[in-house]
Amino acid sequence: METCWTLASRRKGGVKVFINYEHENNVYNVTIERKDKHYFITYDNTEYKVKAEELKPGQLKIEIGDRVIKSIITEGDKEKYVFVDGEVFKVKPVELTGTRKAKKKEDGNLNSPISGRVVSVKVKKGDKVKKDDVLMVIEAMKMEYLIRAPFDGKVEKVNFKEKDQIEIGQNTVEIKKK
Repeated sequence: METCWTLASRRKGGVKVFINYEHENNVYNVTIERKDKHYFITYDNTEYKVKAEELKPGQLKIEIGDRVIKSIITEGDKEKYVFVDGEVFKVKPVELTGTRKAKKKEDGNLNSPISGRVVSVKVKKGDKVKKDDVLMVIEAMKMEYLIRAPFDGKVEKVNFKEKDQIEIGQNTVEIKKK
C-alpha cells in the first residue's frame, strides 16, 4: 500500500484531508474530516463515522460502527508499516505528477485529485449547475472519481473532453457562482 496526503484545508469544525493511495495497482481516494470526537471518512461516495484513539505511541484503537480494529504502526527509513488483523501494509509517500493550482474549490476551479482518463463530461459551457451535480467523471486504475459542483452556478469553461488524459492538480471545469 502506498499513500500520499494531497491536501489539507482548514474548515469550521476541523481539518479536511484528501488522501490518494495505491494498493495492488488500484488508486483509492479518501477524504477525512474531524468533527468533535469523531472522524468522518468518505470513500467510494460513502461516508463512515469513525472514532479513533491512540492507546500508546504507535498503537491505535479504531471504532467503525460495532467493529473495533486495533492496529500498530511502525516507522522504517522512508516508509511506515501498518499491522491490522494479522495483515501488514507498507505505506510510503507517492510522488505526485502534474502541478496543483493554488485556487480554492470555493472559487469555482475544480482540480483533478488523481491522474487518469476522463470517461465522461456531464456539462458544457453555459450550463447551469446545482451544488453537488456531477460535472465530470475521471477513471484511474478501475476506480472512478466524480468531480462535483461545490455550489450553484454557471459553467464558464470545460477544460477536458471524454477520453482525454488528465494529471493530478489540473483544472477540470470552471464555474461561476450564482
